[in-house]
Order: sequence, then structure tokens, then C-alpha cells
Amino acid sequence: MLDTISPVFDLIGVKGAVYFQTDFCAPWGMDVSGTGFAQFHMVVSGEAVLRHGDGTQILLSSGDLVVYPTGAAHTISDTTESPMRAGEDVVGEVLQGHPVFAGDGRRTRLICGHFSYDLSHRHPLVAELPECLTLRSSDILSNGTLLSLLQLIVQETNQPTIGSQTIVQRLSDAVFIAILRTHIELKKPTHGFFAALRDPRLAQCIAAIHEAFPETLSLDVLARASGLSRSALALNFKRHLGIGPGEYATCWKLLNAAQMLVQSDKSIDVVSFSCGYHSPSSFARAFRNYYGMAASEFREIRNASCANGSQ
Repeated sequence: MLDTISPVFDLIGVKGAVYFQTDFCAPWGMDVSGTGFAQFHMVVSGEAVLRHGDGTQILLSSGDLVVYPTGAAHTISDTTESPMRAGEDVVGEVLQGHPVFAGDGRRTRLICGHFSYDLSHRHPLVAELPECLTLRSSDILSNGTLLSLLQLIVQETNQPTIGSQTIVQRLSDAVFIAILRTHIELKKPTHGFFAALRDPRLAQCIAAIHEAFPETLSLDVLARASGLSRSALALNFKRHLGIGPGEYATCWKLLNAAQMLVQSDKSIDVVSFSCGYHSPSSFARAFRNYYGMAASEFREIRNASCANGSQ
């Protein structure tokens, strides 16, 4: 699988954070909802029960890991009958060194944290993220990279020392990509962006589009890069992603433009040229068609959102 994921994660700004590794004694329970982050929980030892908003339950055992990539509401507890406390309150008390769910009951050791990124991002990868992603201990044990990263996080959070917080944060950034890669390898999707990543020819085409930015490659060039004919590339690309290579290239340009508008004070004209548009007017039309608003309005809304602390 070509490294076509990393440029997307760089674009949407994935950052990981680990809140804590701690023991909870039964009865215990956390209600995790409305955080706006992609939450994750790893059972280091013991057991836990996850419950989704629709009532679905998942039993986790030692070594299992669960991620909620879109920040879906859920609870995690020793049993579904246990009283629940707000997750943010539990995190706050743990970080302040206060005992939480202490006692003589059955113990479960958890590592909990989150991954932050722009959940409103319009890249196909974000749109295809599952509500809940569960990796069993057997899945992790068979993946050397993910296993090593998680073992280091367990070690650094179990016995924190100089620089442990920074090390754990950097490790958790890598963990999210490793988790998603493992998910793709296990689920073997047959359509969508994830499926395209598994097809070496389509992955090569996507990588070529990413690498060429802000230049636009012709279908002939992309076909040669992917080892397919023009018609075969166009057909297979659209079959998987629902759009053609040219449309994806436009999408990639406008996603990068949106990032520049929010993360820099460059003028809209400069942004348009930086993203490969030869005139501000053509950029303005393309941006409005894609986002449904002018670039200036988009910048104003997103900057206001960031100022309020939302994603």
C-alpha cells in the first residue's frame, strides 16, 4: 500500500493526546458524549463494556482497543448497570491526581485519550471513517508496528519520567495512522477511498495527484503513472470513489485552499495562485461550487469557529 494516507492526515491535522492510564475498581462507568474528538480506550488489563447510543454493546478484554473516529457518544463501564459519571469530569480528577473509582472491587486498567482533527473536512477519507472501530488483542498482536507503538505508550504512561508526556503525544499521533491502516487491512473494503488505497494502480494515481500539487496532471500522465489505460483508470477510479481523477485533483486543490485560508493570512488571490489556479475568478467559481460559499465567507466562518474553540 503506497503512503497515500499521510498527506491526507497532514492536511486535516491529526493530533493525538493520551489522558491517562489508571485502574478503575468496580463499580465504575464513564459517559463520553459531545466531546468533538475521536475518543479511544485501550484495556490494559481486566474487562470493560462499551454501549453505543443505539444500545449496542461490545465487551472488551485485556489488550483490546476501541476508537470512535467521529466522536460518537458512548459509555464505558464495568457493567451496563453501573452508575455513570461524565467522562470530562473523570479525566479532570484523574489529571489532578484525585482517586476516581477507587475501592476493592474488580479492577480494570485503562488507557484513555483522543485524536483531534477537522471532523468537518470534506476529504473522502474523513467521510468514510466508521462510527466505531474495534481492534481485538489478536489483531494488535499480529501487527508489529501498532503493537510496538502501543507497548511504548503503556510503558511511558505507566512510569512517566522526563519527557514522557511529549513522547506519548508523538506516539499517539502515529498510533492513529497505524490503527486506520490496520482497519483497512482487516476489513478489506471493496469500494470507496479506503478500497482505492488497497489497489496499487489507483493508489499510485492518488499519490501522483498529491505529489504534483499544485500542478494538475493530465489523464494521460495519471494513466501512465498507474499503469492503466485512460479509459480503465477513469472507470476504476469512478467505480471506487464516485468521482473521476480530475475531480479528485480539483477536490485536493480546494481542500488545500481551505486549509490555507484558515491557517494563514494570505490573501485570497495568493491562495488561488498557490493552489494552481491561473486566475482568482476561476478559483472563486470552483470554491463556491465546492463549498457553497465564497472563500472570504468560508474564512470568516472558520476563523470564528476556531476562536470559539470548536473544530
